[in-house]
Amino acid sequence: MLYVVNGRIVAENEIFDGFIGIENGIIAEMAPGFPAFMPEESIDAEGRLVVPGFIDIHCHGGGGRLFSQDPGVALRAHRTRGTLGILPTIGYNMTMPEFLLAVSGIASMEENEILGINCEGPFINQEYGADTRYASDIEQGIYEDIYSAGKGRIRIWTFSPELEGADEFKAFLASKEEIIPCAGHTGCKADKLGGIRLVCHLFDAMGPKSRECAAIHENGTAEAVLADGNLYAEIIADSNGVHVPRELLVIAYKIMGDRLILISDAVSTPEAGVEGDLNYNEAGELSGSLLSVGRAVANMKRHTGIGWSGAVRMGSLNPARLLGIDSKTGSIKPGKKADIVIMDEEANVYEVISGGRRITDEKG
Repeated sequence: MLYVVNGRIVAENEIFDGFIGIENGIIAEMAPGFPAFMPEESIDAEGRLVVPGFIDIHCHGGGGRLFSQDPGVALRAHRTRGTLGILPTIGYNMTMPEFLLAVSGIASMEENEILGINCEGPFINQEYGADTRYASDIEQGIYEDIYSAGKGRIRIWTFSPELEGADEFKAFLASKEEIIPCAGHTGCKADKLGGIRLVCHLFDAMGPKSRECAAIHENGTAEAVLADGNLYAEIIADSNGVHVPRELLVIAYKIMGDRLILISDAVSTPEAGVEGDLNYNEAGELSGSLLSVGRAVANMKRHTGIGWSGAVRMGSLNPARLLGIDSKTGSIKPGKKADIVIMDEEANVYEVISGGRRITDEKG
């Protein structure tokens, strides 16, 4: 049995100084203090945080490469940063042949960390988002081709519910029980959110873009999401609160709680010695990030003052619940898969254990 000892164990609803025992890739035990006897094989966490492997449901790339270009490089970059479940995300900013090829390529990946595919588009409102020139109208032939390319592995599909053909597309998604319909890059209001389970990066690329009356705060997509008691929502917590200001992070967490999911929306990861976690495209538009989910968790805690358990749940258990895999992963609990990360409070990663296997020595 492999033991992780001398750690600050971040469990679902508490944090304590203790240890974890791992056997056959599964968490066999966890308790405060130290094991009754010091095992031959152990990892000393040296008082650092011991958290579940993170799950990123919205990630475009890492290590200087997009998943659509070199999925192996992108996966390793995030795995070594503690993300042990990921939905490679195919964006709307590519041609349709490129989109289909990217979806097909990800569908063929066999790595355990690949939980499926997130299609961010191509059916999005061109008024909301960076570089929307390849955004497409909703057409049955197109979405059937994309679905076929995904080989049953598409788990999230983002579209703008206000577009013509959206109701027919919703019906198509409703017939595919594995797919979570997601509203994003949209100016829609509450009346268009029927049949939606998830909202793409809350507060970003959302309407309204202007007010009809300057003296009145008008309802838009974000307000409709916050008022709904069932929707999940992605959110980006960067270091300086650029995607979402601190006050809105606080409001979102207070209202949505465990229906809020931290994502990276990463197009890459920072190169060695590079600070900052924002990304801008060639036109100077804010476009995704350089985050990992672990870094987003640390940012969220710092911005909002919430505890480690709540912050970590947003990057692990909450997405696991959305995907319906929380009985097997998403938290440190006996009987669950031994996906474990040792990190400090700035999300610097010291050890990664995937399914009971140490992988920190990988390059990424």
